[in-house]
Amino acid sequence: MAKKVFITGANKGIGKQIARQMGKSGWTILVGARNEDRGRAAARELFEENIEAEYLNIDLQDSKTIPAAVHAIESRHADLSMLINNAAIPGDMHKPGYEFTTDELRSVMETNFFGPFELTRRLFPTLEKNKGRVVNITIPIGVLPFFNPFAYKTSKAAFNVMAQSLAQNFTEKSKAVEIFSIMPGATTTDLNGNITGEYVKTAGESGRLVVGFILDGKNHNGEVLSESCAAADYNYGLF
Repeated sequence: MAKKVFITGANKGIGKQIARQMGKSGWTILVGARNEDRGRAAARELFEENIEAEYLNIDLQDSKTIPAAVHAIESRHADLSMLINNAAIPGDMHKPGYEFTTDELRSVMETNFFGPFELTRRLFPTLEKNKGRVVNITIPIGVLPFFNPFAYKTSKAAFNVMAQSLAQNFTEKSKAVEIFSIMPGATTTDLNGNITGEYVKTAGESGRLVVGFILDGKNHNGEVLSESCAAADYNYGLF
């Protein structure tokens, strides 16, 4: 069976680097992106590197594109065995939480939580059939004095709970699906305005870290993995 992975937000940043590293390891890449021009360009770039790649349109804020993407996968890539929920938006990372409107918060939640949940839910039958995996790219949501983006952290908190709760469901019901989270750490990307610093990784470095966990041959169901703690216990804040 072919090794196929659907990566959301794979047209740039960490997602694109994950796609590149997975492709070099023999995986066929389904490049998920909401911008068609950039998505097709990313798939073409990977193809020119001898990586099998195909663009799939998906906008996690647009409920119509999620079932359409799932239908395309079920029709042309029924052997899909991995979903990487990578796409996210930051919201205003500098505005205090008390200044957000509900609509602003809802917009970030749609992309960072509701959309990934709906995509995971709809792809579950395919992934279960293929004994697949769901990998969530996430962040620590504990109190950090130097990192306190309200909407982004709030959405990722729900995202993290989703992964751990589903992992428990999968174990209890003996489902042939694995779900876990990876925190690549501070990385310079468009999402954060291309920050730099002593401990800030490049997208390539974070991509290699993520793919290293994915391809290590271990079962990580329910785990939260990071550079500093290979199997962090999210419930106790060991990030």
